[in-house]
Amino acid sequence: MENTLALIKRRLEARPTLPALSPKLAWDSSLDDQIADLPLETTLRTRAAEAALIALRAGMYLLNDNLDASHSQSQEIEDDATGAYWHGIMHRMEGDYSNANYWFSQAGAHPAMEKLQVRVADWIQNSVVLGDLPDGQIRDALLHMKQQVRWNPNAFTSMVALQESGALSEETRSAIEYVQHMELIELFDYTCEAAKRVLET
Repeated sequence: MENTLALIKRRLEARPTLPALSPKLAWDSSLDDQIADLPLETTLRTRAAEAALIALRAGMYLLNDNLDASHSQSQEIEDDATGAYWHGIMHRMEGDYSNANYWFSQAGAHPAMEKLQVRVADWIQNSVVLGDLPDGQIRDALLHMKQQVRWNPNAFTSMVALQESGALSEETRSAIEYVQHMELIELFDYTCEAAKRVLET
């Protein structure tokens, strides 16, 4: 099982395209089958352990752009901060922004947000992309992100909603998708570590 899990993780992290802001289809449907077949329903001792493994599956499905399958998983762990965070991202990706913000509030100050804020601020500080962005509103919003004390998923949701409304140029899409990519990877890393601790006990 560990080998299969590692293979799925590597495949998701090595995909040649970033997840879209609003994906319509799974990136690799064969991966969905592998994710579904992972034997994660072991003899679990606690609700927290169970939630960690369900969150792992929710994250893998979302990284594969399968919103419905990810949603089914995150709905099972709505009382868990990691499950709520995955749930919020899923709703943002489907374009239900108010619902996304509700679930981000349920996630609270998730531990993955601390590393994410540092990573995004560093990227913004060192990015040559920002100078080329034609939309000053997005450039200003990204620069504001650099100064945040902690990651603000609601502010990022507003940025995604603006992009998806058609009010911005397509040149800004790649920058916003890259920020989303960083968010997905940080939350996935956190989720994988939590699941690994459960699987090793």
